[in-house]
Amino acid sequence: MNKKVKEHREKLADTFIKSLEENQLDWKKEWKGPSMIPENGASNKKYKGINKFWLAMVAMNKGFHDPRWCTFKQIQDKGWKLNKGAKGEKVEYWMPFDRAAKKSITWDEFRKRKIAKDQSVVLSTKYYTVFNGQDIKGIPPVPLLKINDITPDEIIAKLSQNMGVEIMNDGNDRAFYRPGEDKIHLPKPEYFETDYAYNATALHELAHSTGAAHRLDRNIMNMFGSSDYAYEELIAEITSCFMSINLQAEQDDTRIDNHKAYVQSWIKAIKEKPDTLIKAIREAEKTASYMEYKAELISEKEYLVVQNSSMEVKEMDVVKDRKESSNDFSIEDMYEEDELEL
Repeated sequence: MNKKVKEHREKLADTFIKSLEENQLDWKKEWKGPSMIPENGASNKKYKGINKFWLAMVAMNKGFHDPRWCTFKQIQDKGWKLNKGAKGEKVEYWMPFDRAAKKSITWDEFRKRKIAKDQSVVLSTKYYTVFNGQDIKGIPPVPLLKINDITPDEIIAKLSQNMGVEIMNDGNDRAFYRPGEDKIHLPKPEYFETDYAYNATALHELAHSTGAAHRLDRNIMNMFGSSDYAYEELIAEITSCFMSINLQAEQDDTRIDNHKAYVQSWIKAIKEKPDTLIKAIREAEKTASYMEYKAELISEKEYLVVQNSSMEVKEMDVVKDRKESSNDFSIEDMYEEDELEL
Protein backbone atom coordinates (compact mmCIF):
# COMPACT_ATOMS: atom_id res chain seq x y z
CA MET A 1 0.00 0.00 0.00
CA ASN A 2 1.49 3.35 -1.01
CA LYS A 3 1.90 6.27 1.38
CA LYS A 4 -1.05 8.40 0.25
CA VAL A 5 -3.50 5.49 0.39
CA LYS A 6 -2.19 4.51 3.83
CA GLU A 7 -2.57 8.08 5.14
CA HIS A 8 -6.15 8.34 3.85
CA ARG A 9 -7.05 4.97 5.42
CA GLU A 10 -5.57 6.00 8.77
CA LYS A 11 -7.40 9.36 8.71
CA LEU A 12 -10.72 7.63 8.10
CA ALA A 13 -10.05 5.07 10.85
CA ASP A 14 -8.96 7.75 13.34
CA THR A 15 -12.07 9.84 12.63
CA PHE A 16 -14.34 6.84 13.09
CA ILE A 17 -12.65 5.81 16.35
CA LYS A 18 -12.91 9.37 17.68
CA SER A 19 -16.62 9.38 16.87
CA LEU A 20 -17.11 6.08 18.68
CA GLU A 21 -15.15 7.21 21.73
CA GLU A 22 -16.95 10.56 22.02
CA ASN A 23 -20.47 9.30 21.36
CA GLN A 24 -20.98 5.67 20.47
CA LEU A 25 -24.25 6.15 18.59
CA ASP A 26 -23.84 9.47 16.78
CA TRP A 27 -22.04 7.88 13.83
CA LYS A 28 -25.16 5.80 13.12
CA LYS A 29 -27.61 8.68 13.28
CA GLU A 30 -26.16 10.22 10.11
CA TRP A 31 -27.77 7.41 8.09
CA LYS A 32 -31.26 8.78 8.56
CA GLY A 33 -32.69 8.60 5.07
CA PRO A 34 -31.96 8.97 1.35
CA SER A 35 -31.69 12.75 1.69
CA MET A 36 -28.39 12.51 3.58
CA ILE A 37 -26.54 9.86 1.58
CA PRO A 38 -23.57 11.66 -0.05
CA GLU A 39 -23.92 12.30 -3.76
CA ASN A 40 -22.15 14.27 -6.44
CA GLY A 41 -23.84 17.64 -6.94
CA ALA A 42 -23.17 17.73 -10.68
CA SER A 43 -24.11 14.19 -11.70
CA ASN A 44 -26.55 13.42 -8.86
CA LYS A 45 -24.94 10.00 -8.52
CA LYS A 46 -24.59 8.53 -5.06
CA TYR A 47 -21.11 7.92 -3.71
CA LYS A 48 -20.18 4.32 -2.95
CA GLY A 49 -18.10 2.41 -0.44
CA ILE A 50 -15.32 4.28 1.32
CA ASN A 51 -16.26 7.62 -0.24
CA LYS A 52 -19.88 7.29 0.94
CA PHE A 53 -18.82 6.37 4.46
CA TRP A 54 -16.13 9.06 4.68
CA LEU A 55 -18.26 11.95 3.39
CA ALA A 56 -21.12 10.98 5.71
CA MET A 57 -18.70 11.02 8.65
CA VAL A 58 -17.39 14.45 7.61
CA ALA A 59 -20.94 15.80 7.24
CA MET A 60 -21.79 14.58 10.73
CA ASN A 61 -18.66 16.06 12.30
CA LYS A 62 -18.97 19.43 10.51
CA GLY A 63 -22.73 19.78 10.78
CA PHE A 64 -23.40 19.72 7.03
CA HIS A 65 -27.04 19.15 6.08
CA ASP A 66 -26.47 19.17 2.32
CA PRO A 67 -25.59 15.71 0.91
CA ARG A 68 -24.05 17.11 -2.28
CA TRP A 69 -20.33 17.40 -3.02
CA CYS A 70 -18.57 18.90 -6.07
CA THR A 71 -15.04 19.35 -7.39
CA PHE A 72 -13.80 22.91 -7.94
CA LYS A 73 -14.03 22.42 -11.70
CA GLN A 74 -17.64 21.29 -11.45
CA ILE A 75 -18.44 24.37 -9.37
CA GLN A 76 -16.86 26.57 -12.05
CA ASP A 77 -18.58 24.74 -14.92
CA LYS A 78 -21.97 25.25 -13.26
CA GLY A 79 -21.32 28.95 -12.73
CA TRP A 80 -21.42 28.59 -8.95
CA LYS A 81 -19.00 30.13 -6.46
CA LEU A 82 -17.05 28.49 -3.64
CA ASN A 83 -17.23 30.24 -0.28
CA LYS A 84 -13.98 31.81 0.86
CA GLY A 85 -12.09 29.57 3.26
CA ALA A 86 -14.07 26.43 2.36
CA LYS A 87 -12.22 23.21 3.08
CA GLY A 88 -12.43 20.27 0.72
CA GLU A 89 -12.36 16.55 1.40
CA LYS A 90 -10.64 13.77 -0.52
CA VAL A 91 -12.46 11.06 -2.44
CA GLU A 92 -10.65 8.21 -4.13
CA TYR A 93 -11.06 6.28 -7.35
CA TRP A 94 -9.23 3.33 -8.87
CA MET A 95 -8.37 2.49 -12.44
CA PRO A 96 -6.44 -0.27 -14.29
CA PHE A 97 -2.86 0.55 -15.21
CA ASP A 98 -0.23 -1.13 -17.39
CA ARG A 99 2.99 -0.84 -15.43
CA ALA A 100 5.19 -1.84 -18.36
CA ALA A 101 3.59 0.48 -20.92
CA LYS A 102 3.02 3.19 -18.28
CA LYS A 103 -0.54 3.86 -19.40
CA SER A 104 -4.14 3.31 -18.37
CA ILE A 105 -6.03 0.36 -19.83
CA THR A 106 -9.69 -0.66 -19.99
CA TRP A 107 -11.32 -2.84 -17.34
CA ASP A 108 -11.94 -5.55 -19.94
CA GLU A 109 -8.25 -5.68 -20.80
CA PHE A 110 -7.34 -5.62 -17.10
CA ARG A 111 -9.59 -8.60 -16.34
CA LYS A 112 -8.31 -10.65 -19.28
CA ARG A 113 -4.68 -10.02 -18.39
CA LYS A 114 -5.25 -10.74 -14.70
CA ILE A 115 -6.78 -14.09 -15.64
CA ALA A 116 -3.67 -14.73 -17.72
CA LYS A 117 -1.61 -13.84 -14.61
CA ASP A 118 0.03 -10.86 -16.30
CA GLN A 119 2.07 -9.23 -13.52
CA SER A 120 2.39 -5.90 -15.35
CA VAL A 121 -1.26 -4.90 -14.82
CA VAL A 122 -2.20 -3.29 -11.52
CA LEU A 123 -4.70 -0.87 -10.02
CA SER A 124 -3.76 2.77 -9.71
CA THR A 125 -5.42 5.24 -7.38
CA LYS A 126 -6.32 8.88 -7.85
CA TYR A 127 -7.68 11.39 -5.34
CA TYR A 128 -10.02 14.31 -5.95
CA THR A 129 -10.99 17.17 -3.66
CA VAL A 130 -14.72 17.81 -3.28
CA PHE A 131 -16.58 20.57 -1.44
CA ASN A 132 -19.92 20.35 0.36
CA GLY A 133 -23.00 22.06 -1.09
CA GLN A 134 -23.29 24.32 1.97
CA ASP A 135 -20.03 25.95 0.92
CA ILE A 136 -21.19 26.58 -2.65
CA LYS A 137 -22.99 29.81 -3.60
CA GLY A 138 -25.59 29.51 -6.35
CA ILE A 139 -26.18 25.78 -6.02
CA PRO A 140 -29.93 25.02 -6.22
CA PRO A 141 -31.81 23.96 -3.07
CA VAL A 142 -31.61 20.28 -2.16
CA PRO A 143 -34.33 18.49 -4.18
CA LEU A 144 -37.38 17.14 -2.36
CA LEU A 145 -36.89 13.67 -0.94
CA LYS A 146 -38.16 10.86 -3.14
CA ILE A 147 -39.76 8.30 -0.84
CA ASN A 148 -39.85 4.57 -1.64
CA ASP A 149 -43.36 3.19 -2.12
CA ILE A 150 -42.36 0.05 -0.24
CA THR A 151 -42.75 0.15 3.55
CA PRO A 152 -40.04 -0.94 6.03
CA ASP A 153 -42.13 -3.97 7.05
CA GLU A 154 -42.40 -4.99 3.40
CA ILE A 155 -38.64 -4.65 2.96
CA ILE A 156 -37.99 -7.01 5.88
CA ALA A 157 -40.61 -9.46 4.59
CA LYS A 158 -39.17 -9.45 1.06
CA LEU A 159 -35.65 -9.99 2.40
CA SER A 160 -36.77 -12.91 4.53
CA GLN A 161 -38.64 -14.50 1.62
CA ASN A 162 -36.17 -13.88 -1.20
CA MET A 163 -33.09 -14.74 0.89
CA GLY A 164 -34.78 -17.85 2.25
CA VAL A 165 -34.18 -16.86 5.88
CA GLU A 166 -37.04 -17.42 8.32
CA ILE A 167 -37.45 -14.78 11.05
CA MET A 168 -38.71 -16.27 14.32
CA ASN A 169 -40.07 -13.95 17.03
CA ASP A 170 -39.06 -16.29 19.84
CA GLY A 171 -35.80 -14.71 20.99
CA ASN A 172 -37.17 -13.42 24.33
CA ASP A 173 -34.64 -10.64 25.05
CA ARG A 174 -32.08 -11.77 22.45
CA ALA A 175 -31.60 -11.10 18.74
CA PHE A 176 -29.35 -13.46 16.79
CA TYR A 177 -28.78 -15.40 13.57
CA ARG A 178 -28.13 -19.14 13.99
CA PRO A 179 -26.03 -20.38 11.03
CA GLY A 180 -26.67 -24.08 11.67
CA GLU A 181 -30.40 -23.74 11.04
CA ASP A 182 -30.18 -20.63 8.84
CA LYS A 183 -32.80 -18.80 10.89
CA ILE A 184 -33.04 -15.43 12.64
CA HIS A 185 -34.43 -15.24 16.17
CA LEU A 186 -35.79 -11.90 17.40
CA PRO A 187 -37.79 -10.71 20.40
CA LYS A 188 -41.45 -10.02 19.68
CA PRO A 189 -42.02 -6.62 18.00
CA GLU A 190 -43.77 -5.23 21.08
CA TYR A 191 -40.56 -5.71 23.10
CA PHE A 192 -38.95 -2.92 21.08
CA GLU A 193 -39.57 0.74 21.87
CA THR A 194 -40.15 1.65 18.20
CA ASP A 195 -40.94 -0.06 14.91
CA TYR A 196 -37.68 1.35 13.59
CA ALA A 197 -35.69 -0.36 16.36
CA TYR A 198 -37.24 -3.71 15.43
CA ASN A 199 -36.58 -3.27 11.71
CA ALA A 200 -33.00 -2.05 12.26
CA THR A 201 -32.29 -5.09 14.44
CA ALA A 202 -33.81 -7.36 11.80
CA LEU A 203 -31.56 -5.76 9.16
CA HIS A 204 -28.51 -6.32 11.37
CA GLU A 205 -29.29 -10.03 11.74
CA LEU A 206 -30.20 -10.37 8.05
CA ALA A 207 -26.78 -8.87 7.29
CA HIS A 208 -25.19 -11.67 9.34
CA SER A 209 -27.19 -14.24 7.40
CA THR A 210 -25.66 -13.06 4.10
CA GLY A 211 -22.39 -14.59 5.32
CA ALA A 212 -23.75 -18.12 4.87
CA ALA A 213 -21.82 -20.27 2.39
CA HIS A 214 -24.72 -20.35 -0.11
CA ARG A 215 -24.95 -16.54 -0.08
CA LEU A 216 -21.85 -14.29 0.20
CA ASP A 217 -19.75 -16.88 2.05
CA ARG A 218 -18.00 -15.01 4.90
CA ASN A 219 -16.42 -16.48 8.00
CA ILE A 220 -19.32 -16.12 10.46
CA MET A 221 -18.55 -19.03 12.82
CA ASN A 222 -16.61 -16.90 15.30
CA MET A 223 -16.20 -16.90 19.06
CA PHE A 224 -17.55 -13.92 20.99
CA GLY A 225 -14.72 -11.52 21.84
CA SER A 226 -12.44 -12.63 19.00
CA SER A 227 -11.13 -10.22 16.36
CA ASP A 228 -13.06 -12.12 13.67
CA TYR A 229 -16.26 -11.72 15.70
CA ALA A 230 -15.68 -7.97 16.04
CA TYR A 231 -15.02 -7.74 12.29
CA GLU A 232 -18.26 -9.54 11.40
CA GLU A 233 -20.23 -7.35 13.82
CA LEU A 234 -18.73 -4.24 12.22
CA ILE A 235 -19.76 -5.47 8.76
CA ALA A 236 -23.31 -6.17 9.96
CA GLU A 237 -23.66 -2.81 11.70
CA ILE A 238 -22.36 -0.77 8.75
CA THR A 239 -24.59 -2.81 6.43
CA SER A 240 -27.55 -2.03 8.68
CA CYS A 241 -26.71 1.67 8.43
CA PHE A 242 -26.39 1.53 4.64
CA MET A 243 -29.73 -0.30 4.47
CA SER A 244 -31.45 2.02 6.93
CA ILE A 245 -31.78 4.67 4.20
CA ASN A 246 -34.71 2.56 3.01
CA LEU A 247 -36.47 2.61 6.40
CA GLN A 248 -37.37 6.33 6.17
CA ALA A 249 -36.70 6.87 9.86
CA GLU A 250 -33.91 8.24 12.01
CA GLN A 251 -31.45 5.97 13.80
CA ASP A 252 -32.13 5.61 17.52
CA ASP A 253 -30.44 3.91 20.43
CA THR A 254 -33.19 1.45 21.31
CA ARG A 255 -31.20 -1.65 20.38
CA ILE A 256 -31.51 -4.90 22.35
CA ASP A 257 -27.85 -5.93 22.36
CA ASN A 258 -24.65 -5.20 24.22
CA HIS A 259 -23.75 -2.26 21.98
CA LYS A 260 -21.03 -0.93 24.26
CA ALA A 261 -19.18 -4.24 24.13
CA TYR A 262 -19.37 -4.23 20.34
CA VAL A 263 -18.04 -0.68 20.14
CA GLN A 264 -15.07 -1.44 22.37
CA SER A 265 -14.20 -4.51 20.29
CA TRP A 266 -14.35 -2.42 17.10
CA ILE A 267 -12.08 0.25 18.54
CA LYS A 268 -9.54 -2.38 19.58
CA ALA A 269 -9.60 -4.11 16.18
CA ILE A 270 -9.32 -0.85 14.20
CA LYS A 271 -6.54 0.57 16.37
CA GLU A 272 -4.54 -2.62 15.91
CA LYS A 273 -5.13 -2.66 12.16
CA PRO A 274 -6.70 0.46 10.55
CA ASP A 275 -7.37 -1.40 7.31
CA THR A 276 -9.96 -3.48 9.21
CA LEU A 277 -12.44 -0.62 8.85
CA ILE A 278 -11.78 -0.25 5.12
CA LYS A 279 -12.33 -3.95 4.51
CA ALA A 280 -15.49 -3.89 6.63
CA ILE A 281 -16.87 -0.94 4.63
CA ARG A 282 -16.24 -2.78 1.35
CA GLU A 283 -17.89 -5.93 2.67
CA ALA A 284 -20.81 -3.88 3.99
CA GLU A 285 -21.27 -2.20 0.59
CA LYS A 286 -21.32 -5.61 -1.07
CA THR A 287 -23.69 -6.98 1.59
CA ALA A 288 -26.04 -4.00 1.40
CA SER A 289 -26.26 -4.22 -2.40
CA TYR A 290 -27.06 -7.94 -2.10
CA MET A 291 -29.83 -7.15 0.38
CA GLU A 292 -31.18 -4.26 -1.75
CA TYR A 293 -31.31 -6.66 -4.71
CA LYS A 294 -33.13 -9.31 -2.67
CA ALA A 295 -35.53 -6.65 -1.37
CA GLU A 296 -36.20 -5.67 -5.00
CA LEU A 297 -34.94 -2.13 -4.40
CA ILE A 298 -32.27 -2.26 -7.13
CA SER A 299 -31.92 -4.11 -10.42
CA GLU A 300 -29.71 -7.12 -11.04
CA LYS A 301 -27.46 -4.91 -13.20
CA GLU A 302 -26.95 -2.43 -10.34
CA TYR A 303 -26.23 -5.30 -7.96
CA LEU A 304 -23.67 -6.92 -10.26
CA VAL A 305 -21.77 -3.62 -10.67
CA VAL A 306 -21.05 -3.55 -6.92
CA GLN A 307 -20.28 -7.29 -6.70
CA ASN A 308 -17.88 -7.17 -9.65
CA SER A 309 -16.09 -4.09 -8.31
CA SER A 310 -15.58 -5.89 -4.99
CA MET A 311 -13.98 -8.80 -6.80
CA GLU A 312 -11.60 -6.49 -8.65
CA VAL A 313 -10.01 -5.27 -5.42
CA LYS A 314 -9.95 -8.46 -3.37
CA GLU A 315 -6.19 -8.48 -3.69
CA MET A 316 -5.48 -4.87 -4.59
CA ASP A 317 -2.09 -4.02 -6.09
CA VAL A 318 -1.59 -0.25 -6.21
CA VAL A 319 1.25 0.88 -8.44
CA LYS A 320 1.18 4.62 -7.84
CA ASP A 321 -0.88 7.70 -7.12
CA ARG A 322 -2.23 9.65 -10.04
CA LYS A 323 -1.57 13.37 -9.73
CA GLU A 324 -4.61 14.99 -8.17
CA SER A 325 -6.49 17.22 -10.53
CA SER A 326 -9.97 18.63 -10.96
CA ASN A 327 -9.39 19.60 -14.60
CA ASP A 328 -9.38 16.26 -16.38
CA PHE A 329 -12.13 14.32 -14.67
CA SER A 330 -15.81 13.90 -15.33
CA ILE A 331 -17.64 12.59 -12.28
CA GLU A 332 -20.48 11.71 -14.64
CA ASP A 333 -18.22 8.77 -15.54
CA MET A 334 -17.46 7.72 -11.98
CA TYR A 335 -19.31 4.41 -12.30
CA GLU A 336 -18.31 3.72 -15.86
CA GLU A 337 -15.40 1.70 -17.15
CA ASP A 338 -12.58 4.18 -16.57
CA GLU A 339 -12.58 4.65 -12.82
CA LEU A 340 -14.04 2.76 -9.91
CA GLU A 341 -15.18 3.73 -6.43
CA LEU A 342 -14.35 1.23 -3.74
